[in-house]
Amino acid sequence: MGTETPSRRSATPGKGSDPASLEWGNKKAQPGLLVVSRLEVTLQEQKANQGRSGAGTVDKPGHHIEPRSRPQARPDGGQPGPGGGQTAPGGGKGGPGGGKPGPSGPVWPILRRLLRYMRPHALILSAVVLAALVTTAVELAPPWIIRLAVDRFILEGQTEQVWWAAGGLLALSLLQGGVDFARLYLTAYTGQRIVFEIRNAIFHHLSRLSFSFYDRARTGDLMSRVTADVDVLNNFFGRAAVIILTNFLTLLGILVVLVIWDWRLGLVYLGLLPLIALGMWAYARQVQPAWRRVQRQLAALTSTLQESLAGVLVVKLFGREAFEQKRADRQSRQVLQANVETARIASLWMPYASVVMGVGTALVLWVGGRNVISGLVSLGTLIGFATYIQMLLRPIRQTGMMLNVVMQSLAAAERVFEVLDTQPDVRDAPDAHPLPPIEGRVRFEGVSFRYGDGADGAHALRAVDLEATPGEMVALVGPSGAGKTTLVHLLPRFYDAQEGRITIDGHDVTGVTVQSLRDAIGIALQTVFLFDTSIGENIAYGSPHATQHEIEWAARVVQMHDFVQSLPLGYGTPVGEGGVRLSGGQKQRIALARVLLTDPRILILDEPTSSLDADTERRMQQALAEVRAGRTTFVIAHRLWTVQQADQILVLRDGQIVERARSTPERSAHEALLAAGGFYSQVYALQFQTETRAGGEQALAAGEPAVAEGGVR
Repeated sequence: MGTETPSRRSATPGKGSDPASLEWGNKKAQPGLLVVSRLEVTLQEQKANQGRSGAGTVDKPGHHIEPRSRPQARPDGGQPGPGGGQTAPGGGKGGPGGGKPGPSGPVWPILRRLLRYMRPHALILSAVVLAALVTTAVELAPPWIIRLAVDRFILEGQTEQVWWAAGGLLALSLLQGGVDFARLYLTAYTGQRIVFEIRNAIFHHLSRLSFSFYDRARTGDLMSRVTADVDVLNNFFGRAAVIILTNFLTLLGILVVLVIWDWRLGLVYLGLLPLIALGMWAYARQVQPAWRRVQRQLAALTSTLQESLAGVLVVKLFGREAFEQKRADRQSRQVLQANVETARIASLWMPYASVVMGVGTALVLWVGGRNVISGLVSLGTLIGFATYIQMLLRPIRQTGMMLNVVMQSLAAAERVFEVLDTQPDVRDAPDAHPLPPIEGRVRFEGVSFRYGDGADGAHALRAVDLEATPGEMVALVGPSGAGKTTLVHLLPRFYDAQEGRITIDGHDVTGVTVQSLRDAIGIALQTVFLFDTSIGENIAYGSPHATQHEIEWAARVVQMHDFVQSLPLGYGTPVGEGGVRLSGGQKQRIALARVLLTDPRILILDEPTSSLDADTERRMQQALAEVRAGRTTFVIAHRLWTVQQADQILVLRDGQIVERARSTPERSAHEALLAAGGFYSQVYALQFQTETRAGGEQALAAGEPAVAEGGVR
């Protein structure tokens, strides 16, 4: 599947608005934008009084539209994504702020799934296991040497033989040091490789997920999963797994040796095992949910900080620094409380292990001392036993610590697997084929689409039929929330329609590969995202192999070349994070140049000139008229003067096409809609009056006579 670029992700279709509001598009105080709300109020009153919609439309496919509820808007202003996919992490059940405290799946399936990541590294891990066996053997040898030295050398006064025992202990220490280095290095290397693979896998998977996933997910929560949670897994693969294996071998080896030496003292060791196992079981039950809470609260804090930093301009404009500080402090305090509770649980293991080992040492001394006095065991055996019992303290305490790491890793793995198990709503069909070279004939046949998870979701589009011929310019106009952006987002399959079908040159868009479909379509969104690279790299983002001449051509079309050339670094000038060093109009033009450079056969322009001044907008419109030649172009517009040259104009309200007109040799679509005297003509008249009044006020302020432009620049 194709990877969706951030510039295409940055806008959510069908932005919600109050049904009584008809605020058209951009929020700048421009002539013609504020008057439309008055028109909508008037039309609502007419509907209430007459029980019908406005009359006099051209080729109306729909008449009276029943009132419908809007889908509930997300906190960031967008619409909730369509149903059909799994709940996005962090945005629903189990995520930060969700209804349940978090995922609580069984441990063993998650652990088995983690261990499967070790299979590709079986050769290196075999060397690690071999090193662990050697380490265990070396660690078990010193008490055996001490037993031999006491019984055979010291008690018998063979002083010269003691040096051999001491030398043997020194040689074992050197051997253990070398083996431990190899074991620890290979373990760390393998852990880093596995974490590298998991991080790449989750990022690749995120790039395949549909827009509906990102409509529900929280950016900060996703960042926490990709970074913090994946890093936690490094402790499992790079430390815990091998250390637990080594400790298990050590405990097993001690049991075997003690039983061989003396079965009576071996029973003392066996009596300790149930206490150790019971303690580990109780500890794991307590620490696993504690670590889940830590990971969840940490993700919530990351999300809060990301949102606050991303919106720092709004925070400062409204003087809400104190509020954001309190919000971050509240989340940080919850992280603190979760960590303190986890530390309290973890702190219980060490004292417990020490008490169990103390009891074991006392029993060995009591039973073993009586047996030495009775002559049943030798003094060297008793000393060796006591040494082994003391050796148990380290692996038992360390295993408890590593168990803590394992539980933390399982909590992190659950969150990582949630993302990896989320399937995209939009994906290639099993028999999908690449879209062949196209001319650009687009058809919508009875297309309906709703946001939400069920059949009762409010329709964003209802029974839409349209046809755009190759090279035709189709203008989509209507109030905010009418479904214009939703309509064009269905064409490249950002979402899939629930009813009807969409074809390009007769090819159903659901039957071709997503990558080839989106390669044929270029979209310039009103909401712009630029990467923190140079101007030239941003323009060439969709065409990485573009030449400098081609980049400059695209910049000339959008009236940006002269400005870029005036900069000291030219096209190598960094734009800053999100294009912070550029104005809104400059960012919009760079985004448009980025689309034009891909040379798409179908071009979608969503208010591409809304942030430009009048003179630059006029020159860009002229340049775009040349670029549009031979391309099927969809233009979303709120200022009606910008669509007067359109070959076809569609007026949308409440998800339906309520007026439409196509240009003929006798008159344009714009003129046909004006002559019809419907909704389009009323909006145009109000915009004309407002622009005329605004132009007169500006002229009077400058001491010049007012000039009415008639809405045409």
